[in-house]
This record gives sequence, structure tokens and C-alpha cells, in this order.
Amino acid sequence: MRRMSTNPTEYVVFDVETNGLKVKQDDLLSISFYKPDDGKTFNKYLPLERASRVFTTHINGITENDLASATALTQDEFDHIVDEFELEKRTILIYSGRNFDATFLSEYMRRHRISGFERLNFYNIKKNVISSKYSLGNITKDNLCSLFEIDGVETVHSGLHDCELEWKLFEKMDGYYYLVTEGAGEDNVFRLNEDYIIPASLFVTHPNLSRLVNDRPYIECTSVLVKTFEIDAKGIEKFPTNISGMTIEHLLNSMLDVNMQNSQPFLLKNKMQLDYIGKIPNGKTIVPIMYNPDGTVTAIQNKDKEMVKRINSTAENLKERIQPLVDFIKHNIFKDERIMSQELVIDYKHNILALCDLSTEKAILEIKTTAADSLTYKEQFFYEAKGRDIYHLKMEWVKDWNTNLLQKVVFRIFSVDAHIGTPGASSWIEGKREEKRAERITQIRKYLSGSDISLLSFINTGSPIKLQCTICEHEWTIRYPTLMKRIPDCPICKSNKADGNKIVFSEEDRAKLRAANYFEKVLEKSNRSIVAVNYTGAKDDVDAICVACGYKWKSRADHLLDRCWCPVCKRKNMYTSTPTINK
Repeated sequence: MRRMSTNPTEYVVFDVETNGLKVKQDDLLSISFYKPDDGKTFNKYLPLERASRVFTTHINGITENDLASATALTQDEFDHIVDEFELEKRTILIYSGRNFDATFLSEYMRRHRISGFERLNFYNIKKNVISSKYSLGNITKDNLCSLFEIDGVETVHSGLHDCELEWKLFEKMDGYYYLVTEGAGEDNVFRLNEDYIIPASLFVTHPNLSRLVNDRPYIECTSVLVKTFEIDAKGIEKFPTNISGMTIEHLLNSMLDVNMQNSQPFLLKNKMQLDYIGKIPNGKTIVPIMYNPDGTVTAIQNKDKEMVKRINSTAENLKERIQPLVDFIKHNIFKDERIMSQELVIDYKHNILALCDLSTEKAILEIKTTAADSLTYKEQFFYEAKGRDIYHLKMEWVKDWNTNLLQKVVFRIFSVDAHIGTPGASSWIEGKREEKRAERITQIRKYLSGSDISLLSFINTGSPIKLQCTICEHEWTIRYPTLMKRIPDCPICKSNKADGNKIVFSEEDRAKLRAANYFEKVLEKSNRSIVAVNYTGAKDDVDAICVACGYKWKSRADHLLDRCWCPVCKRKNMYTSTPTINK
């Protein structure tokens, strides 16, 4: 976990005020810059272009009067700001969700034909706060400033004031990363360090953690459905938050008579490795309950007794119907061996731990009361298993589309294979890159399905994409943005269409086109030094001719593409080249 530099000479702070949250619809009202090493500031109001009045005065204090004499940002003005604040040399700090400030500026510059945005390097301070994806939007600049006891937080914001607050926050955070864990009504904030062993489950709930802990192996995962159990939902209720999942897991533990492992002392000790900073409000209400040996729960607070009564009623109705599921888990997965719950597994090499829902010496079963795919939990599965058989139990709550009433509950058990990725994608970064590439290939192929165009090769969205016509077999390249605007026509077929009817090629025509395509490939690969004639197929021989020396030879067509050189010229160059002598 590399600590960031907080040297003020390396940074500029940037903030925007807007007339709404939609980049393509709302106006950019002001831009502000703050140079922390010398205190230099810049603030500019921008005129309304998309709306007739300001709707966000209560947030940013900007009125129509403030904008009455405002002028649009020009190229010269932007270039001056770049020079004055050294924007191309420094990292530009922002604090926003989804890079809000940078995105608004980019769209504004695009609309006004101002160049230079691509040369700017932005960094979102919020990236240093690793919070749950289930957060209710409480990881705000104001909340963090309060946590770090930074004065000056105001209800009505201004761009320059926000810039100064953001710099103070960045300084207080001191280049460290912070982990936010959920609690009742408040979240706990900890400063991360190398001594903390990271729970694998956090890679699911705290996605930004993956970007930070990227020196771990990439995990590949596949799953196969083993068994399905469907039960009638009469008398069964799904409760908000994760209380349904917790009570169902507790019920299964009770029915399986598991041997509960006490991992809490180690987990508490591990948590104490973190530096506790404080709490921030989260607006969440958690129902505190006690778990009973019979699978029921008991309310701790009187106000929750009615809800707990409904929870126990659901548990009782479930208990009557899931016995076949329990029997399958007991006999078919765990082979009647004594089952553990909450077994702690630690991978000290990668500094990652995992807790098994259910396990024996030979198998683990992870219980997920959602319909999420096994891929979502692949790292958790891998670190729990330690070579054991992996099973995934997931639930689906099926509702009637017309009445929105719960109809049935479906339990599905999957056999999972989770392993370290292939040598070419064995690191997390490489693996994620390959994963995104595979997703993009699937997207393009789906996009092209139904057309006469197929995808031959794809590297990334910034590299040329190779396509092939399924009619004439012509190959050509195209840029990703161009392709995704409209499915292209084949250049050959398009030029041969005399009218609007679809062109049809005879087998003889196809053979000629294949030969022509191969001829062009050889020319391109040999730097136009070799021609190939009499092509009939990739596995058949072709006649190759060297343009430079006139030598003729036969070669298998695919072999010639792999070794596209003249053997005579190559041999001649080997023996006539002058070696370099180091004196």
C-alpha cells in the first residue's frame, strides 16, 4: 500500500460548481483553481447556455446576477491558466463521485472546441477512501473534514472555498488509504497499513480495494449447476437489508448441527492492526438480534419484537420445506462428516484471510442469499478452499410480475472451480485486463451478430480491430469508435453491388477473393518483397517469388505467412553482413 506524496509543489486543486448533475444537460457555472504552495487562486463564472435560470443557488450560492457579466472560457484563457498554474506539470486534485468535476470540464471544453484537456492529469482524493458499494453516499468531503477536525465546512459551498478545504483534507489524510466499515447508524474509519490481513469478502463489498491491493494473483472461476430446490413462498417474507440472509444462514446452521468455530479473537486482533480514526454517520438502521440454537432469533430492543416475530415465522415455514436441501448438503456435499462453520483460513503469502460458511476437510460451501453469479465471489471461494472442493449455494426470490407478491424461493447449488489464472494473466492487473478484453470481444460479437461481418482480432479499444466479410472473406481494419457507431459495409461487396440487392458470390468467385486476400497479406508481411500465386487453401502449397532476386520456391500457405522471407536472400545476408567489433 504505497503512501502518496503530499508535497504541495506537486499539486493543484480544482473544483466546479454546476447547475445540476447531468453532464450532457446541465450548465457548468464556475471553475476554480488553487495552488497550495503559493496560495495562488483562480475563479471564473461561466454564462448559462442550457438553462434560463440557476437552480442550485442553495448549494453553491451562485445567482443569475453573478453570471450577468460572465463570459465563456476561451482557448487563450485556458492556455493562460495552464501556464499560470502549471497544470501540465502537476497533478490536479479533485474530490467527487465518478470524477464529476473533471467530466464536466471535459464536456465543456469539447462543446467550446478548447483543446488541451487530454494533457491534464487528475487525481480523485476519494480514491484514498475505500468504502462499501452499499454506502448511502455518506463519504462526502464535508463528513471527512468533520472527521479530521477541519474547520470551515459551510452549508453553501463555493468553488474556491471547496478547493482550500480539499487541500486541507488531502494534507490531513497524509497520503494514506482509509478503510470504511459499516456499523449501526455510523461507519467506522480506519487507516490501512501493511500489517492488516485483508478479508477476501472485502474484495466484493469494497471494489476500490482491488485497485489498491493489485499485487495478488488473478483468480479464474467457472461453475456448474449441481442441484435445484424450489419451495412455495406461502408464509415466507423477504426482509430489507441483509437480515433475511443472516437468519436463513443461521437456520441452515441449526438444522445441520454445525460445529461453530470461534474465529473472533483472531479477527479482533487483526482489526486492531488498523489505526482507528473515528466515525461518520451513515443513516442506516440495523436490527440487533440474538441467535438461538433452534434456528430462531430474539430481539434485543423492544421496538424490534414485532419484526423479529415475523422473521421467526418465516424461519419456521422455511424449516418445514428445506429439509431436502439440508439432507443434500449433509449427505451429498459433506458426506456425513461433521460440518464446521466460520472456519478461519489465512493465506500469509498474499496477506488475505477468509471465513468459510460451511466446511469439512474435503469441501466448503459458501451460502449467498442472492442470485449473484459465482464469479462475484471467486476470490472468496479460492482463499477459503485451499484445494478443497468448492460449492456455492445461492437463492432467488421469485415474485409475481402482476401482483409483486413472493411466489417461490429457489435454492441452487453450484460446483465451483476457482484457480490462479494462466501464466499470461497470472497477476491481478494482467488478469483484469484479459477479463475486460474478453468482455469487449463478447460485446463486439453480439453487436455484429446477424450481419455479414465477423470479428477476426481485437487487442483493445485503442488499437485497430480486424474484421472479415463472411460473404467474400475480405479482411480489413477499423477503429473501435467508428465500428460502434454503425456496422460497416464490406468494402469489396459494397463496390460490387449494382443495386440494393444482396450480392451473392459463386464458389469460384470466393476462391478468387481468398487468393487475392492471401496475395495482399504476403505482400504486407514481406514488406512487398515476395509475391505468392496459385493459392487454394491455408494448408496447401503456394508458389512464392522473391521480387529482389527472382528466386522461386514452394511453401505451405500458412507457413509462408509465418516465415515471410526469401531463403536465398536471408542466407546471403547472413554470410555477407559485417560483424561489429568492440575495441
